[in-house]
Amino acid sequence: MKKIILLALIWSQMTSAINNQPMDKSHEVKLPVIVRIYFDEPKQISAIDRYADVWDVNKSQKFATVQIHDQLTYQKLINSGLKIHVDTQLMGQYANHLEKSNHAVQGSGIPGYACYSTVEETFARMDQMALNYPDLADIVDIGDSWEKTINANNGHDIRILKLTNQNITGDKPILFLASAIHAREYTTAELNTRFAEYLLSHYGTDADVTWILDHHEIHLSLQTNPDGRKQAETGELWRKNTNEAYCSPGSSSRGADLNRNYSFEWASGTNECSDTFGGASPESEPELSAQMAYIRDHFDDNRGAGINDAVPDDTAGIFVDIHSYSQLVLFPWGYAYDDSPNHNQFNALAKRTAYFNNYTPEPASDLYPVNGSSIDTTYGELGIASLVFELGTSFFQDCAVFESTVFPDNLKALLYLARVAQAPYKQPLGPDVENFTIIPNVITVGTPIKISGVANDDLYSPINGAISTEAITSVKAYINELPINSNSGQNLTATDGNFDQVQEAFVGDVDTNGLATGKHLVYLQASDAIRGGATYAKFIEVVEPNEVAQLSGKVLDGATGDPVVGALLTINQSQTFSINDGSYNQMVQPGTVDLTVTADGYGPTTVSAIKLTAGDTTNQDVILHPFCSIYSDDVENGNQGWTTDTPWAISTNQSASPTHGWVDSPNGDYANNINISLTSPAINVTDTSSVEVNYMSYCDTEAGYDYGYFEVQFDNGSWQQVKRCDNQAKWAAESHQVNVPANANELKLRFRLDSDGYITEDGWAIDDVNVKASGAVCGTFDFDLIFEDNFEN
Repeated sequence: MKKIILLALIWSQMTSAINNQPMDKSHEVKLPVIVRIYFDEPKQISAIDRYADVWDVNKSQKFATVQIHDQLTYQKLINSGLKIHVDTQLMGQYANHLEKSNHAVQGSGIPGYACYSTVEETFARMDQMALNYPDLADIVDIGDSWEKTINANNGHDIRILKLTNQNITGDKPILFLASAIHAREYTTAELNTRFAEYLLSHYGTDADVTWILDHHEIHLSLQTNPDGRKQAETGELWRKNTNEAYCSPGSSSRGADLNRNYSFEWASGTNECSDTFGGASPESEPELSAQMAYIRDHFDDNRGAGINDAVPDDTAGIFVDIHSYSQLVLFPWGYAYDDSPNHNQFNALAKRTAYFNNYTPEPASDLYPVNGSSIDTTYGELGIASLVFELGTSFFQDCAVFESTVFPDNLKALLYLARVAQAPYKQPLGPDVENFTIIPNVITVGTPIKISGVANDDLYSPINGAISTEAITSVKAYINELPINSNSGQNLTATDGNFDQVQEAFVGDVDTNGLATGKHLVYLQASDAIRGGATYAKFIEVVEPNEVAQLSGKVLDGATGDPVVGALLTINQSQTFSINDGSYNQMVQPGTVDLTVTADGYGPTTVSAIKLTAGDTTNQDVILHPFCSIYSDDVENGNQGWTTDTPWAISTNQSASPTHGWVDSPNGDYANNINISLTSPAINVTDTSSVEVNYMSYCDTEAGYDYGYFEVQFDNGSWQQVKRCDNQAKWAAESHQVNVPANANELKLRFRLDSDGYITEDGWAIDDVNVKASGAVCGTFDFDLIFEDNFEN
């Protein structure tokens, strides 16, 4: 019987047979099975990883999620003396996954998961990228998978996608991204593939992408383990490659774990059927040996002879191994609890990166030590700054979660790493730049530009503690010269007069004399007293006046008719601000364009399909509608019409301000197997154009299993999920823009807690709910009272 069918049958038996009782020698369990193993010390899980498939480790609640699919592993775990429970929730999720995979309508993508490309589709997308962008993309065949080494008509090539501007030569820093080394981790290859497509499609229009591909190289091993991936595409929980020399040729447990086959601190294993069997010898597997040969050929060796020799600060290049799941950013060491000699730099790099994807940054060994892993080898042998991402919350991540969270959050993290690949041991310890703006950015010859923004040395993930920060000492702009290669930057000034804080707003006029017509890159780098931070860039375009159109007008408050000062107007790459009387003027490339206008305290607006002609001036006035509060409850005056499932109640045990808040379990931890809601009264959203929901949230739940869901409903329709939270034992401000359907009249908010059958925590608390809206609901000014001649008296 096939493994995937067997597991579904096992699940149907176990849901009524096992319940929550610990497993022991008296239990007869058909394998495979997914369990939780409770531990006292992480070293107990490290010992288990040598022969069992550890999926995830919950350190705060001291359990590991482990898959058992052979009798030897099962007996070892039972004899370990550790408490073991069948994870009925994950068994149920996997049974649902199998049902989804087996009954999917045939089409593109992995069966049941249309958002994830198959191996063949991934390679086809690589080929298409190379075809569409011949000056930016190249494909290198670096070797063969195990099946192809046995039979040239089977298996797959091991292919690297290399991205860089091939017309700019010279030594370039490398960001190497590996994915799908563990076959069942669906999200990983898709993330890297989409990252490559994003870079190529934004080259020439996004200034940061443009300079990165001009001056750096991105190397991507999208399908590192293609033979194993083909097994996982059938729905199996396949981790290893498919080497038939191990276990037995027809076994679903055959193969080697490629992420235990690296050479650094490799350790032999005796159970070839184990999911973590590391192969016969270091780099014995062709997929892995091909990858490491390529890496050694492209990266310099910057490691000293001793285990405690630090890598020089000026070492360039980054290696990232993308895995799933657990929402982590990991760094060396993984084989030992000792800090690496570059621990402080790694901590900064991981915490900067985790700021963008909101993952937990920590040394890999904080989970449990492992031998023969990727990042220990690339760093331990060659000195490459190396990280692991553990994406999302599942091997077979739902496509909706991938599209809404996993991809956009990690795209930002990967862009940051591409940015600092030139100096990963230095720049993450320096300040970053936010709100970088150039006004105007379409100019005539010799026109100065005004640059503004915020330099911030504190843009780190706060998870696992703070790191030392320094006051900003300078911000410099460079035109057409990378800061790392130049000493000719133009100094900008602190808006408060002095650079002496960790966070500083800056501004300055920059001379553009001597620039020819065409596009130019303006680079920005902020520094503290010790080092410069990451590089950021924007385009400016120098034009002849008769080659562009002029767009002008006023931005006015829709409620009062007053001018809106400081509104940001954006058309393609052209931006400007409205001035004191609300007026604006900007040069724009001719054509049919959309104008987007934003301002603090106002709902955004877009004016579509404005036709602009070279040499002509077009007038376009803009009305911005201010936000106003349409609902507010600080929970200090009792229940104001909320509907509650027991035991949701107002309590003084948890509150953000001042003394009362809504709590799901006022008398202690929440219960197992609950689905309870707190629902607001109906909120009138008639005549609103946009809505913003704000609230304070304390979401202390079992990580990865129990969740709080914030949902909205319009006019008694279906509930729409806006936010999911877990494992957040502190108050945090939440703010969410919500799209209002046309002609909607009522909005309801729902805070819903859903728990499984095992661990419980303090629970979810909500406080200070405020709903803001823009549109006619906030008042409308009668613009007919104003003269028609461009609002002038």
